[in-house]
Order: sequence, then structure tokens, then C-alpha cells
Amino acid sequence: MKIDSIVKQELWRSVATYFFSFLLFAYLNLKGYILIEPEVILILAFVFTATHFSLLVWYRKREQLLNPSISLIINHIFESKSYEEKTTEPYEKEEISISSSIRKQIRLLTLIILLYIAYLYASLVYNVDQIFWVLFLLFMGLALSKVLYDESTEENQKNPMRLLIFYVIACVFIFVRYLVLDYPIFPILKGSIILGALLVILVLGIKWSQRKQNSDN
Repeated sequence: MKIDSIVKQELWRSVATYFFSFLLFAYLNLKGYILIEPEVILILAFVFTATHFSLLVWYRKREQLLNPSISLIINHIFESKSYEEKTTEPYEKEEISISSSIRKQIRLLTLIILLYIAYLYASLVYNVDQIFWVLFLLFMGLALSKVLYDESTEENQKNPMRLLIFYVIACVFIFVRYLVLDYPIFPILKGSIILGALLVILVLGIKWSQRKQNSDN
């Protein structure tokens, strides 16, 4: 029997998915975040893998995504066109594109906030390890970079003020975590102020250099 190429690719991906999901559930059980029997871990890992497999096969077939790269699939999810974009007249495409871009950015920001709230809740209830905070910071950095830069014009992407916006948003997430978890905030506040001052100087230097370059041209 000939197996569909997408199904075959996702079956191979499911091997790694099952392995890592098993390690994740085993780690959570070992740390006491969840209290389940060892055999239940196998079942949970299988259910998670089966769900992951089914969703990816369904989505890739619907969108005709032949490339198995998970990063490309995730990127396609956030950048896929809505029905309005696919059926609109040419003269309406620019307005629809702008609204679609805003919706994608809102979805990303909503996802970041929901994950952040879930992390804070888990930290208060289960005393979550620092590794999850590091993983969230990495995800937040990538997501905010996508929001601030990916949908911008080339001119806006060169605007150094976006770096300050990125820094301020990141600091808000960090400060709220310290306040909610009752960590000493003054040491991190001092470091943030110093780094923020250096970033302001850097941004001003870049803006001055850009203006000088434009005046020379």
C-alpha cells in the first residue's frame, strides 16, 4: 500500500514527538507538577503525539504544504490569507492586507500574553523551574521580533526606535514576573535602567548617522 508523502513525513516526525513528549510528561511527573502512574505517561505521550500528527496532516493537506519544516508550517499558520484576501478585488487588496497584518500581530501578542499568564500561574502553584522562563523569553523574543519587524516596510525596519519598543515590552514582562513571584526587583531594575540608557545612546547615534547620510545624499 502506497502511503501519502505528507502522512509518511508526519509519521517520522511522530517518532521524535512521542520521545520528547514522553520525556516532558516524565519530567513533570518526577518534579511533582502532575501526579500520575508511569503507564499513564505512555498513554499521555501517545495521545499528544496522535493529536499532533492528526492536526499537522489535516492542515498540510488543506493548505497543500509539501515542505515538512515545522518552522515553515508555523510561519504559514500566522501568515495564511483570510477568505477576504483571497476573494477581494485588486484595488481593495492593500486595505485588506493592512487589516490582515494587524490581525496576525494581535494573534501573536495574544499568544504571548496567554503563555505568560500560564507560566505565572504555574510558577505560583508549582514553583516551575527556571528553564521554562528561559524558553518563554526565547519564544517572546522571536514573536516580538516578528511583530515589530516582519510586517514592516524596509524603511520602518531600519528605524532604531523599534529596538527601544522591543526593550520596553520585554522589561514589562520581566518586571511583572518579579513582582508577581515576589522576587527582589531593585537589582534587575538598576541593570535595566543602565542597559536602557545605553540603548537610548545607541539609538540616538544611529538616528544621527542616518540623518547625516541622508543629508550627504
